[in-house]
Amino acid sequence: MLHEFVTANRDEIIRRCRMKVASRSIPPPTAAEIDHGVPLFLGQLVDALRLGLSSSPEIGRSAILHGHDLLKRGFSVSQVVHDYGDVCQSITELAMEMGAPIGTDDFRLLNACLDDAMAGAVTQYGRERQQS
Repeated sequence: MLHEFVTANRDEIIRRCRMKVASRSIPPPTAAEIDHGVPLFLGQLVDALRLGLSSSPEIGRSAILHGHDLLKRGFSVSQVVHDYGDVCQSITELAMEMGAPIGTDDFRLLNACLDDAMAGAVTQYGRERQQS
């Protein structure tokens, strides 16, 4: 089950996300952005996967805050999207390297959670950008 894989490999997934963000981000990410966003999302993702949910209110709320934070720090909308893409890539790359299969249902739920989070973050980012 994917929630067990993410739980067991949480630190490595976070490390990989940090590397991806650091390699492309201008302005460089703050420690708070790296240490807060991904770990928080992974915890929420594990809960949603364990329960078989395609999203959760927690994912939506934290995505809105994430979009707000990234706008205030001067990040582009592209960087908002890439933050969530990094999570998917890190999980799937690690699973492939370890020979850990991801079931179709788990992959569908992972993508639905990521889509919901991206949509919330980008919507909030755009809303606040238009207001400023």
